Amino acid sequence: MIKAGDLNQRLALETKTFTENSFGEREDSWQTLATVWAAKRLFSQKDIAKQSGELAQAEVKFLIRYRSDVTSDMRFQYKGEAYYITALEETLDDTGLIIFGRKNR
Repeated sequence: MIKAGDLNQRLALETKTFTENSFGEREDSWQTLATVWAAKRLFSQKDIAKQSGELAQAEVKFLIRYRSDVTSDMRFQYKGEAYYITALEETLDDTGLIIFGRKNR
């Protein structure tokens, strides 16, 4: 169960959009899907033990209320920095979504 008081950070979830410039070239941009409350979490021993693939690239971990529209193709803004979503994990009670991210460099 997620306690509302734990959700004290703001994340802007963003989706990639594509436009065409005047030369017919494709340009990528990001559009905000939603701004949500989140709880910043520390990496657990379980997370460290699973460190392979996309999770190994994760630098931050956040818990938000469950949303079915969040995918690993998205990114999020946190304190003025863009982070790519490297992994997603539903909580055991299906009320939350854990987002792992790495900074856009």
